[in-house]
Amino acid sequence: MNAIKTLLFICSPGTISIAMTAAIESEFPWLSVTAVHDLRLALVEFDNPVQLVLADAAFAPVLSAHWMEFSSLHGEATLALICNDDSEAAAHQRRAQDFDKIQGIIPFNVNLDVFLSALRIILKGGRYFPPNSYRSRDALTGKRDDEQRESRQLSPATSETRSRTIETLTKRENEILARVAMGNQNKIIAAALGLSEHTVKIHIHNIITKLGVHNRTEVVALYFEQRRKDSSGHAHDPNSHQDDSPLTGDEY
Repeated sequence: MNAIKTLLFICSPGTISIAMTAAIESEFPWLSVTAVHDLRLALVEFDNPVQLVLADAAFAPVLSAHWMEFSSLHGEATLALICNDDSEAAAHQRRAQDFDKIQGIIPFNVNLDVFLSALRIILKGGRYFPPNSYRSRDALTGKRDDEQRESRQLSPATSETRSRTIETLTKRENEILARVAMGNQNKIIAAALGLSEHTVKIHIHNIITKLGVHNRTEVVALYFEQRRKDSSGHAHDPNSHQDDSPLTGDEY
């Protein structure tokens, strides 16, 4: 049985309801939910080690400034931000890029199942950012619309570019991508990998967004295009000893 760990919310009073606390502790029985409204109240030792900090995005600057002090007390803690909606999440994407300790941004405007699934991904060591955050990256790096159009004209999305994009998928995303390509339904993928269907849906949504495609059909086409390219390369490369196992990426 897992030892009890603390899920620490740093947010304004009233942000986390009793019902939300109960739902989280029911879904993750090894977690004890604690909420504080001031960073100073988080700079103390808790009865149970802090596994995850969910901080209101407004607290991100002060957390960044005091991260060394915070991590000295809660060295095992993962950090993610919470916000009101996807548009606010996109606005905070640069903050996550600048402060690389942030493992995700979870909006509050999603239903409870999606919130818990996103939470599960982060608890297992993954990263979760809403799809709108990915779509807003060019805007957050300061590119104007005309610069974005010029960039697309000068650098069209080639198969080589998409190949590099596939290589950025996490290990879990590659596992799910391979099963989608096999025609597995979400419930089959969930059962095979020990995940909930909602978690699988979130992963597939992230895969589609990262690869710059629109649906599962295009994902599968891109997957087999890359496999054909790899097979062709191996056929002409006498030094290649790679097997035909599913594509892999970074740790989950």
